[in-house]
This record gives sequence, structure tokens and C-alpha cells, in this order.
Amino acid sequence: MSVQLRKKPPAPSLARRRGIEVSRLAHNQALHYLAHHPLTEDERAQLTEVVYGFTGPCDIVLAREGLSWLRERYRERGEVAPF
Repeated sequence: MSVQLRKKPPAPSLARRRGIEVSRLAHNQALHYLAHHPLTEDERAQLTEVVYGFTGPCDIVLAREGLSWLRERYRERGEVAPF
């Protein structure tokens, strides 16, 4: 009678589980807009997901929309977003 030992599969890495990478700068910019600017409910939800995306799981679609919203603010000032 033999017992077969099976190797445990590797745990998925954090980067593979998350579908979006949010930089610290994008996180900080989202917090700035949330704290100091009047926003619509949609914009507030998008930027909140950007903040969540920096620290863990988030709604990927809303976070991507929030990142594009932040990039648009840079374009309005004539700058290129570094994230």
C-alpha cells in the first residue's frame, strides 16, 4: 500500500489576482479630487474604485474609468499623466 503525495499548487500571486495596477500617484490624485473638488456621483464612484484598486480588489471597469478621468484632467492642463 503506497500513499502518493501531491504537491500543493502554487498560490496565485497578488498581481495575477488583480486585474489592474494603480500607481501611488494615481491613488494620491484620486484622494485629492475626492477631498477637494465637487464631483458627480459617477466620478466619485470611479475615483473611489481607483483608491480601492491601489490597496486591493476593486471594480476594474470603474477603476479604469477613474484612471482615464484623471488622465483627462492632466490633458486639460496640457500635461501628460505619468501613470
